[in-house]
Amino acid sequence: MNFHKDTGDSLEPCKHMEGMLNRTADGTAPKLMKWYAESHAAGCPRCGTFLKRVTTLIGELHDIKSENLESVEAERLSPAHWQSVEAGWSEAEK
Repeated sequence: MNFHKDTGDSLEPCKHMEGMLNRTADGTAPKLMKWYAESHAAGCPRCGTFLKRVTTLIGELHDIKSENLESVEAERLSPAHWQSVEAGWSEAEK
């Protein structure tokens, strides 16, 4: 299927497809919607490029979020350290 003569350089998908492509990329599309979006994107350079870019972006954001959560966990104080901090605060408030 070839829906457009476009080269795929455009960042804009077909207007009627944007929501379906976003839901397909983020994994929230029902099976039939996902099938339709992927089928359309396979034959439409604009939508194919959009779907690839959005899927890649979501994956990269997920990786960043996971890395940040791991670093936050590593930076958390142990319960013993928290008790020490809270004792220090209590002492400072006196």
